[in-house]
Amino acid sequence: MKSSRRGQLVKHLSEEELEQAITDAQKAGETCLVRRLCYVKNLYQGDTREEAGKRVGIS
Repeated sequence: MKSSRRGQLVKHLSEEELEQAITDAQKAGETCLVRRLCYVKNLYQGDTREEAGKRVGIS
């Protein structure tokens, strides 16, 4: 788990579950949810919060 000054990242979903959630949200047209899930996926892959936010267009 990755620590930062704002807290620890706790993985509540496996990467497979996260991928499935992204796919389901895309099929349902849930754009905002897709962005949030992609942000979480980027954090899982080791991005900082700032890097993950930039990747999905969150400032």
